[in-house]
Amino acid sequence: MVRDEEDINIYEIETNDKIDKKKKILIILIIIALILIIIVGKNIVTIIKGNKQCEIYEKQVAKILEEEQKKKDEEERKRQEKLPKLTEVGMQNIEKIYKSETKRAFLTFDDGPTDITPRILDILKQENIKATFFVLGSNVKKKPELVKRMYDEGHFIANHGYSHVYSNIYSSPQAVLDEFNSCNEEVKKAIRRK
Repeated sequence: MVRDEEDINIYEIETNDKIDKKKKILIILIIIALILIIIVGKNIVTIIKGNKQCEIYEKQVAKILEEEQKKKDEEERKRQEKLPKLTEVGMQNIEKIYKSETKRAFLTFDDGPTDITPRILDILKQENIKATFFVLGSNVKKKPELVKRMYDEGHFIANHGYSHVYSNIYSSPQAVLDEFNSCNEEVKKAIRRK
């Protein structure tokens, strides 16, 4: 059987169409693959940038937290500095008070120094008696010379707060400490000790 040219051309066209279709599909698949690679690549870049930004934020947050902790530690250190410290001598004195074989009485005066404190000091000196003066910081500020005299004559000076304004004193734990520390500062100034 003889084929005419038309029949052959038809087969060639169909074959070329099949090849062109395969090429077109391959090109489309390549384009889709490239688009997917670009999209995935952009997402990876975005994720990497996001991770780097997260690392930066984490470092910033860690630095802020560290600074806050340092600030809290410093505040606690300052608060601890304000608290009274019992010295070795103080501990020995307390032991002597509570563990003495000798019967004795303790003479104390509260809320001074006042206008009668000089007379009290004169009598104590005359009788060679030592006493404890629980002083108020506000009174110490008014009469520092009397507190210095108490100290120089060997009397004990004890802290009785600064003001006795109870509404202020008991408003917070810090207010109690401030009251105590203010009195201590006035006594230190009066007896010229640091």
